[in-house]
Amino acid sequence: MTTLNEGLHDLSRAIDLGAGRVSPELLRRATELRDAVVERQAAGLETTVVALFGATGSGKSSLFNALVGADVATVAARRPTTSAPLAVSERPATAVLDWLEVADRHVRDGVFPSHGDRIVLLDMPDIDSTEESNREIAQRLSAVVDVLIWVLDPQKYADAVVHEDYLRTMSEHSDVTLVVLNHIDSVEPAERAGVIADAQRIVREDGVSATIIPTSARTGEGVDSLMSQIVAVAGTQQAAYDRMTADVRSIGHDLASEVGTPGAGVSKKDRETISRAIASAAGVDQVAKAAAGSYTYRGRRWVGWPALRWLRAVRIDPLKGLHLLPEKGEVPALTGVRATPAKESHVRGIVRSVVTDATEGLPAAWRRDAVESAEYRTGNVLDHADRVIARADLGYDRKPGWWSAWSLLQWVFLLVAVAGLVWIGVLWGLESLAMPLPDTPTLGEIPIPPLLFLGGLSVGLLLTVLGRIFLSSGAKATERRVRKSLTKTLAPIAEEHMLAGIDSVLEESRELVDIAGRLSTVGRKSKKR
Repeated sequence: MTTLNEGLHDLSRAIDLGAGRVSPELLRRATELRDAVVERQAAGLETTVVALFGATGSGKSSLFNALVGADVATVAARRPTTSAPLAVSERPATAVLDWLEVADRHVRDGVFPSHGDRIVLLDMPDIDSTEESNREIAQRLSAVVDVLIWVLDPQKYADAVVHEDYLRTMSEHSDVTLVVLNHIDSVEPAERAGVIADAQRIVREDGVSATIIPTSARTGEGVDSLMSQIVAVAGTQQAAYDRMTADVRSIGHDLASEVGTPGAGVSKKDRETISRAIASAAGVDQVAKAAAGSYTYRGRRWVGWPALRWLRAVRIDPLKGLHLLPEKGEVPALTGVRATPAKESHVRGIVRSVVTDATEGLPAAWRRDAVESAEYRTGNVLDHADRVIARADLGYDRKPGWWSAWSLLQWVFLLVAVAGLVWIGVLWGLESLAMPLPDTPTLGEIPIPPLLFLGGLSVGLLLTVLGRIFLSSGAKATERRVRKSLTKTLAPIAEEHMLAGIDSVLEESRELVDIAGRLSTVGRKSKKR
């Protein structure tokens, strides 16, 4: 069983969680109830306040006088007669009556057959009084007194004011509610059973399980029975506690109807979808391709044909074009691939769709908070992702060992080709000067000089072609590695700066649903199976 104090703690938490998400009226009621419970406990639970409520002409003031055995309450033909609450008790009840703001107080001995030192009886203004101030007093005190006695008239016991405005909202308060059918003497004896049964049916339909007590203030019929019920309910000193727990349960039921069912949450698949969308918008694919292009750009400076490597200088490293190359140890703050408004809008659309599905079943206010929480963070997340990419290790400083070996081979065979070409040039020059030519070595029938020149060129060309093939393979591997690394690096950003906000809203909704369930059972013992 959830105790009243535990319920108060839950109620305070529900007020915090529900701010801006549940109806202002329900929040107002919850806040007023929390304060009222604290104040009622401070006023002392040893005194039970019993109040008579009824519509004009129900005879509640006459019944009040019959209960206390004296004409304390004014009874007159002019209505409304009672314009302020009137209290009768056997002992002064200053603390609780001050809290209730009841000024008209009477102390009389022997009013109650027992437990008189614990009971205060109130006569209330009419709940349908023509005076608005009277109605407000009745409404205010009906929300805080411990035991409520509803006095009905046989001629208009189905009056809408009593049932729609009061009894139907108090289905949890049956333990502290008594219902009286007064003026029973005005009903023919043969018709009484039917009238009582019909009144009882209507009260049951209101959700109140109290049994109708027929009374007559004029003849005294049923007055002793009503007094016995008052003493039975109020004399145990449990009524105040029961009233407060009933109020808390009512708030719990209303809260449960507003908060709906907990959302399913963001699935693993949807989390990955959002992470991929953020990575794409942040330019991960573009950066990965640039890293691959940089790998090729730098590789060709090592494995390309040395005679043409100078052509590399007229081109720009793709990473430099994206502001991703560190200059003299500096780390770039932003990249050149920062998400465009169109990409950001695309991410927002995906996020909105995911969150809408994740919050299915929640009230509109909760779904709005979850969507706004995620969408609001989208721009910040993409900015953060851009900064992370700017600082990421894209492998620029890495140089595969084979590049150096390949470069050495290229230079060796270039020098071989140059040596052959020089040799051919020397022979041609000697011949042009009609000078004797030295014997030219051969390999088989092929002279060595052209063999060196053509062989060096051919092997250099072959090395260049093979080098480009190997560079292409390495570039693809670099692209995959960078894409995987950046996607993995950006995933926690999406979790921490976006999905965590969604999860927080959903967790709060689940917490409020749980709280509503606990509030609905405050003071109720769990049923044993």
